[in-house]
Amino acid sequence: MLQNFHHSSQPRNIKLEKQAGIPSVKLLEEMMKKSMMTAGVLVELPFGDDAQSFNLTVKREQGSWLWMLYHDDGFNSGLEWSHVTHSADQIYTLISNSNLGFMMTKPAQKALPTSTQQQIASMPQDSNAAKVRRGSLQGNLKNIQIGNLFQSINMNQMNGILEIIASHGKAAVYFVDGNPVHATLRGAEGTEAMIQLQAWEEGEFTFYDERVTVTKTIDRGLIGLLMEGAKYIDHSKFLTQSKLSHESFIVPAGDVDLEEALLAKGVECKLADVIAVYKLIDGAKTWGEILRDIELAKSEWVPVMFNLLSCGIVRISTTPGKMRQKTVENRMDWNTVQTFEHSLCRADSGLYTHPALLYFLAQEWYKFESMQVPFSLLVFGFATKSENPQLMVPFGSKAIEELREKVFRVKHKYDLLCHFGAFSFAMLLPMSTRKSADRQAETIAEICSGIKISEDYDPIRIEFRGGIANVPEDCKTLDEVLVLVESGLGFRAS
Repeated sequence: MLQNFHHSSQPRNIKLEKQAGIPSVKLLEEMMKKSMMTAGVLVELPFGDDAQSFNLTVKREQGSWLWMLYHDDGFNSGLEWSHVTHSADQIYTLISNSNLGFMMTKPAQKALPTSTQQQIASMPQDSNAAKVRRGSLQGNLKNIQIGNLFQSINMNQMNGILEIIASHGKAAVYFVDGNPVHATLRGAEGTEAMIQLQAWEEGEFTFYDERVTVTKTIDRGLIGLLMEGAKYIDHSKFLTQSKLSHESFIVPAGDVDLEEALLAKGVECKLADVIAVYKLIDGAKTWGEILRDIELAKSEWVPVMFNLLSCGIVRISTTPGKMRQKTVENRMDWNTVQTFEHSLCRADSGLYTHPALLYFLAQEWYKFESMQVPFSLLVFGFATKSENPQLMVPFGSKAIEELREKVFRVKHKYDLLCHFGAFSFAMLLPMSTRKSADRQAETIAEICSGIKISEDYDPIRIEFRGGIANVPEDCKTLDEVLVLVESGLGFRAS
């Protein structure tokens, strides 16, 4: 009877509004969410231009998602491909690599200056990177400053997307007539992403001649962006040379008049921003802990920290300036607490097991339902740079030990570092906003970029992957949380 009822009540399809350009990863994730609302529902997304139309469908089947792409050029129609995956990133890549006609219109471009041609021609290429989309520029930022690359694109009034893949993340800049109109990287977009990106000194880049159809998020000219980026680079290098790291302790210098010191030696910066950051510094917290609670964008807190350090208002230390206050408790048996905690952890790593993570995740959900307390989940790991990005790379035992040690120095006491599936990891962040989770994700990515993951894999052939989900800013159910973070990894945790 149940089977008959199921067949007699087929759900209605959900058809979304037609898109002019290829769907974004965020829109693909929305399609996945909608397909979960009703069992068996088919979600359709038409997109394309007047010459060629496409229809992307997704349906939840047997614990995964079945994606299909159909084309219609007015004369012929049919199925382009079908694919089963949990990863919105994979589907975005498949669509991008499908040689869709409306994406391949190339505007006439001016020839690059000879010096730029010679620089790009001499840059190392990855012979194993098979790309259907062919870039007009390819190379590595080790061989050309990113500012010079931006200026070359601007001078030649190029239209398209500049994609950069580095060991610590990915970035994309969208150009119209040589002017940047949109940019993205982990935790930032628009003008903020353009400023941060200028500090990148390594990464494989490719420029794709494509028609750009994105919302404009950059309202400044390139020259102004380069000038602001130059100041950001100088301040960032000072912080690096000062050995500021997530494990560093920031200690107040003592009796220093804040405003007087800033007037004497400080660079231009909002006093309110300096005061807000300074109030978080107590000498007992690491920079990683402080950073989680800073509400400023990175391009705003970098000059703040430059001022605090260069003016002698605070100093960096490898040990805390003061010990955290301990509460004397006679009735609390902490040994029993630790024994129980260890029972929830894997013996080989000292990290919470995947089932323990799911239990803690459920508890956070109950708190949200009852008291609207927000929380975030981060997942991360490494995957091979191959045609199958779902091949996750296992951390070696030394790498896990180093990861645990470094993360424990920068996390809050109530944050939980856990295993996620067989080879990946997760951090559960109670009482956190999406902005706070983005900051923690940046910290995790930077920590992982400095760890030798495995002796069996060439670091050049693997890439960092991660996903973030916040309740309630991103998701309304626990299933949505897991779908969103798994899409960042490109696999489903078992």
